[in-house]
Amino acid sequence: MQLKKNLFYLPCLFVFSTCSIFPVSSPALFDNVSGAPFFSSFPSNGELVFIGVAGKRSDPKETVQLALEDAAVRVAVFYHVSGEYVVENNVGSGAFDYSANTSTRLFADKEQSKQYVDALQYNAGTDSMEIDNSFFIRTVYKSPLPKEVNFNPKYRGSNRKPDWIDNPPNEIEGYETGVGFSGRYSSIADTFTNSWYNAVFAIIRKINTSSQSSGLLYHNTGSLFGYKTSNDNKLYSYGVLNYFYALDAWVDPKTKSVWTLAIAKKSN
Repeated sequence: MQLKKNLFYLPCLFVFSTCSIFPVSSPALFDNVSGAPFFSSFPSNGELVFIGVAGKRSDPKETVQLALEDAAVRVAVFYHVSGEYVVENNVGSGAFDYSANTSTRLFADKEQSKQYVDALQYNAGTDSMEIDNSFFIRTVYKSPLPKEVNFNPKYRGSNRKPDWIDNPPNEIEGYETGVGFSGRYSSIADTFTNSWYNAVFAIIRKINTSSQSSGLLYHNTGSLFGYKTSNDNKLYSYGVLNYFYALDAWVDPKTKSVWTLAIAKKSN
């Protein structure tokens, strides 16, 4: 996939699967010392956490390498990402005269991400997890956020659902915030990644969205009443972000959907 120099093109898809998934309440999802969820990635001591994911390969080393490369792409997006989000609706006078289309694109420098692979640190024994043929790895990148974040979610219930899902913050320490959601895809890797992408779009829609509407009344001698109407509506969002960072993510054990809480700074 190409981005700026090499472009991410991300069409919105809603694909559901009947494949099984691990229960979110599984002890493997939580750190044995702190009890924090595996997918929590709050920064600590000037270090950032990036979670990479890849489908399992027959060669374990190849699987780890692909997951590290995925985490490195997330580091590149942290420094700079731009994107656009377009929604077009057309409503006519007929009972079935309706259409809706959504298109999305992200732009980042994928080639630049390669330089971050060797900078990522992890413990092979404690910082990886396999879920339904998907391999997740928690990596540490020694770089601080431009401004420290003090945000402590509360995890409640047997499934440890974080409170930011029902009560998303408007802003955190001066950062723009966004919550990305993804319904279940054919793999947990795709669902997790799509939720992360949607968090980018959530912030972009929040900082810069314009709308355009047009209406048309036209004569049609072949119709019963002779006249028809058509209304077109378009929402266009575009933004450039720096320091896009996923703070936390949660997998719903029933629907297998994923939520992602992220922050970013609007680029000047």
